[in-house]
Amino acid sequence: MTTTLKRILVPVDFGDASAAAIQMAGVLARGCGGHLTLLHAEALEAPMYFTSEQIEALAAERKLRRTQAQKYLETFGRRQLAAAGIFVEDMTAVIETRPPVEAIERHAADADVIVIGTHGRKGPSLWWLGSVAERVLRDVTTPVLVVHAGQATGPVLRRLAVFAAPGLRGDAALALAGNIGHAFGAEVVDRRGDTVAPAEMFADVAMVVVAEPRVHDRSWRTRVGEPLIRTGMGPVLFVSESQ
Repeated sequence: MTTTLKRILVPVDFGDASAAAIQMAGVLARGCGGHLTLLHAEALEAPMYFTSEQIEALAAERKLRRTQAQKYLETFGRRQLAAAGIFVEDMTAVIETRPPVEAIERHAADADVIVIGTHGRKGPSLWWLGSVAERVLRDVTTPVLVVHAGQATGPVLRRLAVFAAPGLRGDAALALAGNIGHAFGAEVVDRRGDTVAPAEMFADVAMVVVAEPRVHDRSWRTRVGEPLIRTGMGPVLFVSESQ
């Protein structure tokens, strides 16, 4: 069961949503004494018709681009943290030459939490980078914190609410919320089993921690997951029952 937030992974696409995710992750890293890993995925595959000479040239180009991208990623991350008045000494920038979901899943096992940004749109375009965040929530057991673009930087975590839909115990969600509460001196409100409208969950709280089923289905996402994210009222931390 994950009860610490020492290893924080942030997928980055250099947009506003990524900026918000980096700032939220910085808040957690500073409060919990955690290590921040920024991850950018950019696949660069050689076409089937390339000759061996062209493939070698592409490999050299990929190495150069990876070095440049890593430096830019670190600069981008530091800039977002500085804009929010956050200093994190322990930070790593990682570039993956593979599709985003595969890259995130590869690093998820080494993370205590994944902080991912979304623009909070409705309908099919709700999720960051299309289906990336949706697939991450569906496929990994690592807790996932969803942050909206444009939310206030450097939120003060003074009160958290824990929610579990009927049929879910939410023990892992409560334990992780308790860890965050201890790190920030925040109050943790246990609302497991309560019947509450999504927007009402954010009343007087800075973050909602939600227990989610290990095996996701469209019904759960429609009833619980998407309405919470769509409110745009604050970050939502999803914690799998299997954690």
